[in-house]
Amino acid sequence: MEDIYKIILEETLAGYWDWDIKTDIMFLSPALKRMLGYEVDELIGGHAVLQSLILPDDLPVAKACFYDHVNSHGVKLYNIDIRFSQKNGEILCINCTGRVIEWDGNEPARMIGCHIDVTEKKKAEGDLAISEETFRNAFEFSPIGMVLVSIKGKFLKVNKSLCDMLGYTAKELLCKTFQEITHPDDLEADLTLLQKTLSGEISTYQMEKRYFKKDGGVLWILLNVSLIYDRSSRPHYFISQIKDITEPKNAEAALRETQRRWIFASEGSGGGIWDWDLANNTIFHSEQCIRMIGFEPHEFDNIPGVWTQKVHPDDKVKYLADIQEYLDGNTEIYTNQHRVLCRDGSYKWILDRGKVIEYAPDGTPARIIGTHTDITDQKQKEEQLRYTLDMVSGQNNRLLNFAYIVSHNLRTHASNFKMIMDVVKDPDTDAQEKEQLSMHLQSVSDQLNDTINNLNEVVSIQTNIDIQTYEINLFNYVTRAIDLLQGDISRWNVEVINEVPVDCKLVYNPAYMESIIFNLLSNALKYRCLHGKPKVMITYFTDTDGRQGFGVADNGIGIDLHKNGHDMFGMYKTFNGNRDAKGMGLFITKNQVESFGGRIEVASEIGKGTTFTVHLN
Repeated sequence: MEDIYKIILEETLAGYWDWDIKTDIMFLSPALKRMLGYEVDELIGGHAVLQSLILPDDLPVAKACFYDHVNSHGVKLYNIDIRFSQKNGEILCINCTGRVIEWDGNEPARMIGCHIDVTEKKKAEGDLAISEETFRNAFEFSPIGMVLVSIKGKFLKVNKSLCDMLGYTAKELLCKTFQEITHPDDLEADLTLLQKTLSGEISTYQMEKRYFKKDGGVLWILLNVSLIYDRSSRPHYFISQIKDITEPKNAEAALRETQRRWIFASEGSGGGIWDWDLANNTIFHSEQCIRMIGFEPHEFDNIPGVWTQKVHPDDKVKYLADIQEYLDGNTEIYTNQHRVLCRDGSYKWILDRGKVIEYAPDGTPARIIGTHTDITDQKQKEEQLRYTLDMVSGQNNRLLNFAYIVSHNLRTHASNFKMIMDVVKDPDTDAQEKEQLSMHLQSVSDQLNDTINNLNEVVSIQTNIDIQTYEINLFNYVTRAIDLLQGDISRWNVEVINEVPVDCKLVYNPAYMESIIFNLLSNALKYRCLHGKPKVMITYFTDTDGRQGFGVADNGIGIDLHKNGHDMFGMYKTFNGNRDAKGMGLFITKNQVESFGGRIEVASEIGKGTTFTVHLN
């Protein structure tokens, strides 16, 4: 019988476990291991193996539930939803149930239980809660009127915008039907569309109509109505969106009366006019509008779509989307900026504006008029301004990089000179040691000379937009950095391994490359392993896109990325309490890498080390 229960648990509930508490031997069923992403021969051991997969935030709650079960001698159920981490890092929400089935006095001896994956259920519950809250907020705080109406027309729920619009309180409106406040001349059309919706002929409808306000005034509205069905697919209630269009309606007549004068004034100021009759699918472009792009009136067909065909491909999607947004009633006025192909093959920037001046009986736009204004000169000036700002920003970044290189590299050379001279002046230093130091002094001097040459090059390019690059040998630059830091390497007995190929060539700015490698290597030494043999490894790679790069990995004290990851490359950000840390090195390094279109990544674990990976351009 026990085997039958196990089969049922495996096949229907996804997995079970059996824990001998006294010996801390825990059996996990194959289905349970598969649920967590492991093979049958994995996850062998005691309760700690399974417990290690529980998310840290959920572990205290799980333990509390277990102790409640044990302390109540099984009266309180062990039943809780806990998040587990799968082998691949995915998070599962699992319903964990269990019961102590054997006791040694008051002490639990054996406990069994099962795990059910409820991730999708939890997600669905969360999505539903979000959806309901979203609808509630959208209804209550909508800037337009919203109302739920019964099948017979009684107001069931109204929002504040509608109350403000009509001058009623919510309590007063809930005692009325929409028929009572609708203008008699508009009621029949509304009821006809309502009936068509109930009969299934249409799913939604939109119309313009008039409401009576509490003070007796008349309000023109744009009404959008949708029918909501219950779970049995029967009509449940209507949801209506109500937009006050009194001002546009009152302005329509005045707009039509002044249309001729408006066209004359617009064209007199250099703009063009267009008039789109949606009802008859015709469009008119004024002579000024056509000549603006180099055509004569007889060369341009006034039919819908001709202008659209000339819109630049990169601008066409937004151009059409902005028109549709306005036609759908989502924007108060149509406006768009796009490029249009001229007769001579060039493109001009056009500011396009339009507004509906007539509506069809069903409330949809019937006629739109608008203007075309040539803004090419304005766009060119904006582009020049952006170019200038980018140039200034780039020069500022290079100045910051230069200051960093001076601060870090020259200071290191100076320190090496001082250290050597201090040893040379030491009376205990014998002649042989002084001779060796003199040779090292020559090496440091040569490296300082190279650094100064590179800095001179950086200075010379501060007024240029493009940073000069040359073919360099990455292996040599890594070797130079190792030599430069040899004092610290020897002092702390660090094993530095340069796995970059001897003939590794790449194109980069020499000063930047020297600075990047030096900073990453000096960081690895500074935060070296303190309880074992410190190691640093520099490697080279080519990624799947063919881009070159290198990595600097150490076995040092590591960085808590969960705590400090978002500040990792920030200016003046330090992480390990080192009094010598300035918080500038990684910030500048990232800036230098990205100035060539590259990127830098970090992986680290406390007590195990840190790896910086540089993807070059």
